Amino acid sequence: MLSRRHALALAGASLALPLAARAQGFPQDRPIRAVVNFPPGGTVDTVARLIAPVLSDKLGRQVVVENRGGASGLIGAEAVVRSAPDGHTLLFALSTHAVNPHMVPRMPFDTLADFAPVGFIGGAPVLMAAHPSAPFRTLADVIAAGRVGEGPHFGTIGNGSTGHLMMAQLSTLSGARFTHVPFRGGGPAVQAALGGQVPLVITSTVAVGPHVAAGSLRGIALSGADRSPVHPTVPTVAEQGFPGFAADSWVGVLAPARTPDAIVARINADLAATLADPGVRERLAGIGMTPRAMAPAEFGAFVASEYERWGKVVREHRIISD
Repeated sequence: MLSRRHALALAGASLALPLAARAQGFPQDRPIRAVVNFPPGGTVDTVARLIAPVLSDKLGRQVVVENRGGASGLIGAEAVVRSAPDGHTLLFALSTHAVNPHMVPRMPFDTLADFAPVGFIGGAPVLMAAHPSAPFRTLADVIAAGRVGEGPHFGTIGNGSTGHLMMAQLSTLSGARFTHVPFRGGGPAVQAALGGQVPLVITSTVAVGPHVAAGSLRGIALSGADRSPVHPTVPTVAEQGFPGFAADSWVGVLAPARTPDAIVARINADLAATLADPGVRERLAGIGMTPRAMAPAEFGAFVASEYERWGKVVREHRIISD
């Protein structure tokens, strides 16, 4: 359950804002830092760099992507928390943002109370892919291997990632064992799979999808409720013996708590306009992401629901950091 502090913080940060606020209070003197709390090449980095040029045009100022990776995203997120709440620093957050507090014993910040929700960007399914030399062609092959010894090793972007949680759930549901190899982001995880250092990688279609499409990696299973139009030949986990299984990775934008409402409203409006741009929509769809604009209040409620949802999964499946 959300604490009273969390509920009050979200309510205060996410009030519906009048359109008139768009023209008020927005800083005009320097670029905006878009902090990506994972290394280059992963999901959130790819998405941030894709939309930054158009968002810059909408805002009338340069949006500069800055990678601050490490500790499953905590280092970059903490840097944003400690930044001035003036609209010049934003966090492009991945879905791990809602999971970390359930897995990290001493969080350096409050995931909900220390951020102002700005807007949602989109969601993408997680894709399990294998190195061509690995003996896996179906999810059944992976599970069969997981019933022998320590099971196959799989790489993800880090502890608490959607890929990590997906495999923990599959382990519980199937009785198989898998060995998690956490990396510092999607880029390093995918490179390790391409190089054969791990036989499996599980991360969003944004990061691993192009390599599956190119034939460098073999698609095994998708976490979404439906098949991806970008990877129509890759079956879902639900199709392969686990009905109802679905989990997406997502990207959204947060600001430090106490960022003025007028600034949040302006960025949210221009983010929505960016996501409505036909070129941006086409490019996001091409990497397997479904764009969706949300008002600050809606996005705040979404983050809170993800916090509750994944906290329950972590507790039920006794998932721990590696």
